[in-house]
Formats: sequence, structure tokens, C-alpha cells
Amino acid sequence: MSLTAVAFLVCFFTGIGMAFFRHPIFGLYTYIAVFYLDAPNRWWGEGLPDLRWSLLTALVTALAMLRLKPDPARKPWYRTFPAIFLICYAIWLWIQSPWALDPELHREAAIIFTKYIIVYYMVYRLIDTPKLATDFLLAHVLGCMYLGFVALGTGTVGGRLDGVGGPGIDDSNTLGMHVATAAVAGAMLIFALRDWRRYAALAAVPLILNMVVLTGSRGAFLALFMGGLAIFALRPRENTRLFYALAIVGVLGFGAVASQTFWERMQTLQAAVGDSEEELDNSAAGRIAQVEAGIHMFGAHPLGVGHRGFAVLSSIYLDPAFLDDTGARASHNTFISALAEQGIPGAILYSLFILWVLKSCIVARQRARAKRPLLDVSLSSAACAGLVVVIVGGLFADFLKVEVQVWLLALLAVLRYSFEVEQRDSILTAAARRNSLPPLRRPRAGLRAAGSRTPAPNGSTLNRSPARSP
Repeated sequence: MSLTAVAFLVCFFTGIGMAFFRHPIFGLYTYIAVFYLDAPNRWWGEGLPDLRWSLLTALVTALAMLRLKPDPARKPWYRTFPAIFLICYAIWLWIQSPWALDPELHREAAIIFTKYIIVYYMVYRLIDTPKLATDFLLAHVLGCMYLGFVALGTGTVGGRLDGVGGPGIDDSNTLGMHVATAAVAGAMLIFALRDWRRYAALAAVPLILNMVVLTGSRGAFLALFMGGLAIFALRPRENTRLFYALAIVGVLGFGAVASQTFWERMQTLQAAVGDSEEELDNSAAGRIAQVEAGIHMFGAHPLGVGHRGFAVLSSIYLDPAFLDDTGARASHNTFISALAEQGIPGAILYSLFILWVLKSCIVARQRARAKRPLLDVSLSSAACAGLVVVIVGGLFADFLKVEVQVWLLALLAVLRYSFEVEQRDSILTAAARRNSLPPLRRPRAGLRAAGSRTPAPNGSTLNRSPARSP
């Protein structure tokens, strides 16, 4: 066993031990570290036991959180829309099991969505101060920076980067989308912060942009572009000159790392949006054919064919020219996957998910116009832009199971619902003053002000009883 593997084991068990005996937030950070280090697929991980590191960390952290008292001024996690979306989708996947065309992969998807409920619970319950929300996003950015270092020493396959990411992000399309969410988050951290974390994000973003280039993913490039537009629309209204300066530097930096091969591949996007003078390449034309095939599958199976059922039926609905070497083809479109594989319930749930994100963007824009605290607005912009990246990237690949959207959903739920409660309290307080009644007093929900509670070991202000050893 290598020294790196020994160090990993020591850090892992130290992290989950601290989650039990000090504070569960250490379990969340350990979970993120395990996700990015991806021990089973690294050279130094050979010989390590298969402990299902991520699942084990999530379960241990969830158990450690049982001693935390719920905050009465905060909406319960299970009543937030993202939690309802994840729970309903997981239940429907389990219901579909008897008629799923690929039982093994379908069962795996049901287990993953069930695990995501635990992950969402962890993030939503533990992130309750601006500092913790910032540190959580920074951990995501630094994790992608680590992947950027790994990518520097990894060759490409067919001119595209594969096999570098952690669980579920090892293919080029998913990896490109995943790190693009970190790029927009890092941009907002650079803009909003003034301490060492700004410089950490500043060092990470160039490596992250380089990974987007190395993946050669057209979907990731377009998703990154739309994410950039999102943070522009949702940005705080102060420090405008600094924002424009950082945007120009970001564009110039991306142009510096982008290769000629990358730009040649991006030019094929013109065909995908209807340039009649340019012939569609096989990849772009195949995606259009897959959309049509998914609609036909849904017509024949309105309750869906189970996870990865699209690939099972693809040889029937697709021309052989669009199939891979195995004689099958996946959907390459998240909505079409939900429509064909989970049927009517899947299409409804995914559509509601998109609408919730759009409404959250509207709320974030209102928050920016109301000149809320700079860091709060920047965090909301980063979370919304990251989800825009996932949704836009999902037009070119199936991102239904990607984990980063669960992280961002939980973070955005914390930010959005705390703002809604603050607005309601301010309206009620103003009404009470107009009626000459005593001003309304209630605990502040969501992200609390520093110093309002006894500090936890990590510097957060949590309304909890003292930690007890299990």
C-alpha cells in the first residue's frame, strides 16, 4: 500500500471521527474530499478496501446530525421543493423496477437517487451561515482544481479528456459540465471575497477553464457561456467596474488556453442550430435523431421503460449510423431521458425542477436589485448560474444523475427560503408598526448573523445543543 493511500485512510477516518465527536460539518467536507479524490480509480488507491467511501461518509454524517436540534425559524428540509423532487423521483424509480428493461442499471439509479436525498439533507441542514456557504462552494472549486492538476498529466483520447473525474463525472461531457459549474462559482467568489479564499479561487479558475477546453465538449462550452450570462444578469449592483474587469480577464484567459482544435469543434455548433449551408456532423445529427426517437418511445411507453431503457430500445428507433460499437445509444438529452425512461411522472418532475430554478433566478435578481449584502447576492448568483450550467448542458447529454446539481439545489434552497422568510418578516413588521403594534420578533431564518449563537468549532453560529459523543 502506497504512502498516499495510507494518508488517505488517516484523513478519511479522522474526518468521520471529527464528524461524530466534534461537529457534523467535518463529515460534509470529508464527503466532498472523497468525491474528488476518487480513491478506487487512482493509482494510489490500489489495494484499498472497497468501503463505498462516499456512501459510508454520507451515512456517518447523517447519523452524527441526529443530535442537532431543528431550527424552528427555518423551513424543514423535507418541505423544500428540491427535497420533494428528489424524494418523488426516487420513489417513482423504485415503483418502475418491475418493468424496467435494464433492471441492474435501473436499480443502481434508484439507489443513487435515494443516496441523493441523504446528501441534500446534509447540505441543507449544515450550511446555515454565509461563511459555511462560501466554504462549501470553495471546496467545490478546489476539488475541480485538483482534477485540473490531474488532467495536466493525463493524455486525451481522440482529442478529448476522459477518465479524470470522480464517480459519475469520468466522461468528457459530464466532466466539462461539472467543472463549468465550478468556474462560475469561482468567478463569484473572486468578485465577492477579500481574504485568502479569493486568491485560492483565482488560482483554481484557470485550471478549471483549461479542463473545459480539454474535454472538447460543445455542450459544456455552451453551458459555461450561458452560466456566464446568468452571473452577469444576477450580479450584485455594487463594484460594477470590478465585475467587468474580471469578466474581461476571464474571457481573455479562456481564449488563451483554448486550442485551435477546440475552436474547430465548437464551430460545429452552427450546424446544430440550423445552418443549412453546413452539413451536420454525425454527433450533432445523432442528437436530433435521439430526440425524435425519445418522443416515439414515450408514445409507445407513457410510463417509461426504466433507467437506460432508451439504450435498450435505441436499435429499434434509431438508424444504425447513429449507434455505437455495441449497437446501442443513450439519449444525450436530460429531458428526453426523463420523458422516455420515466414517462409522464419523470417529464412532469423534471419540468417542475426547471421552473423552480427559473423562479429562483428571478428571486436572485430581485435580491440583487434590493441591494442585499454583497456576499449573499454573490452566493445566490453562483448557485443559480451553476444550475443554469447543468440545465443547458443537459440539452447535449443526460445529466439526470449528476451530483453537483444536488449540491447546488441544497445551497440555493438555503439562500432562497431564508430570503423569503426575511421578506415576510419585514412586511409583517412594517404592518405592525403602521397599526401601532409592538414590532414582530422572531428568530432569523436561514443564514444567521455572526454572533447570534454560540459558535461551533468551525466558526459557524448554530442553534444547537452542545455536541455529545454518540
